[in-house]
Amino acid sequence: MDKRTKDLVVGSLAVAAIGMAVYWGLTGHSPRINLDPYEVLGAVTAEETAKLLRAPGPVLVMVRGAGAHENPSVEAQLKAFERSLNRQDGMRSITVRVEATPMLMMATGGGIPPDQLFEALAAHADVAAVVLFGGLPALSDPEVEALRKRAVKVVVVSSLRPDYGRLMEQGVLHLAVVPRPDSPPPGGERSRTLRERFDREYLLVTP
Repeated sequence: MDKRTKDLVVGSLAVAAIGMAVYWGLTGHSPRINLDPYEVLGAVTAEETAKLLRAPGPVLVMVRGAGAHENPSVEAQLKAFERSLNRQDGMRSITVRVEATPMLMMATGGGIPPDQLFEALAAHADVAAVVLFGGLPALSDPEVEALRKRAVKVVVVSSLRPDYGRLMEQGVLHLAVVPRPDSPPPGGERSRTLRERFDREYLLVTP
């Protein structure tokens, strides 16, 4: 193959790669990913949320919206949460999509913006728990007090943050579902049950 032909082939492959990237970006398609860890996360979070409640009741779920294109991992954990919760007698979920700009999400550290959290709680005053897929933002002292007065169980699904311990001591945060700080050991027996698969990837942090 002469240099000119080689350059044409390389150029064609590059154009094809760029075209596929643009296609995936515009259509929301992406290479296939393993959704099992996200489904496991959603299912176990629902089970643990139900355990927190003394009596069955509605659960408010807040998750970041993806705009025009769905995020497969977010949708997988959300659907698994809803399926698992609906199996519990008297339990049902109310999902609120949080629409926030990337700048706002950076300002809250990826957490649910406080104003949207309190607006959702005001609109659904009868909920027994609120589950935040994205975590709590930094809360002011008045916001902490307002959340504590609502006597609603708060569950977050996010990375472990330094202020979670303080919020648990204050009775505001009741459960954090976080990634394991260490990677699961390579090899070994394949995790089969839901809990075994969960324990390989995540931890439950409680007061």
